[in-house]
Amino acid sequence: MANKRHFGKAAAELRITQPALTQRIQALERELGVQLLTRSAREVRLTPAGEVLLPYATSLIHVEDRALRDLADNVAGRTGMLRIAYLLHGDIATQGRIVTEFRRRYRDVAIETSMAHSSSNLDHLVAGDVDAAFIVPSDLPPEIAVKQIGRRALMLALPTGHPLAQLEQVPASSLRGVPIIVWPKSWNPRISSSFREWLTRHIGEEPNVVAEEPADQAFEAVASDGLAVTPASSWRAAAATTNGIVFRPMVPQPLLEHQLAYVRDNPLPVLQHLLRVTDEIISANHSAPALEGDLL
Repeated sequence: MANKRHFGKAAAELRITQPALTQRIQALERELGVQLLTRSAREVRLTPAGEVLLPYATSLIHVEDRALRDLADNVAGRTGMLRIAYLLHGDIATQGRIVTEFRRRYRDVAIETSMAHSSSNLDHLVAGDVDAAFIVPSDLPPEIAVKQIGRRALMLALPTGHPLAQLEQVPASSLRGVPIIVWPKSWNPRISSSFREWLTRHIGEEPNVVAEEPADQAFEAVASDGLAVTPASSWRAAAATTNGIVFRPMVPQPLLEHQLAYVRDNPLPVLQHLLRVTDEIISANHSAPALEGDLL
């Protein structure tokens, strides 16, 4: 109204009828207890009180416009927050590609990350503390769904002076009686049991598991002990810096699926974008040769 100085033109711009606009202004004047406009046959002008109110009204309009834009962006998943739990000792390369591509496409979405083993990631997901979590196969609650993001082989970490370290590939059957340090069962009871069953099947007897340790502590123990060995993810083997150990593939290869877990009915727009990005990354990875071995 302040710009048009005409009720008809202002009503047309606001897409309401002229009587409706008049009623709204009169209601505002009654509420404020002051006259905001003076009317003549030719035009409408602001009163001094109207001039005082104008910058505040303009500011409120701008705030409302920004709020509506931000709300629309949030509903569309272009802004907001996404909480992701990385898998400790998981397929860091693929996890990184997925999150990096999401960041590239949705730069205004804040990403909060954490890192833990599968059991903790699932607990955080069920509790609502994260929106998506990278895991290896676990016993899933019914409300949790997963996307397969790839397979990686477990390798064997050995002391450099160990007899099996002289081999390019270590037959699983040669681990009979060898002291083995494995990861804590609490990290993933299902995979821990599957790996022990895999060892039993290939060596023909119960494996000689002497300790449960996290990867870094297991590497140090292997290097110090001189006789014990420990499984390690292929990416962790490539990144390890512990002196006194070497990594060898096992035959057959024990394979681990890596997954992205999320609450099945979560409608969060940013999560749906993450799932689409994941599908695209995994589809691009299908050109790589498939790993052969025993799936744990």
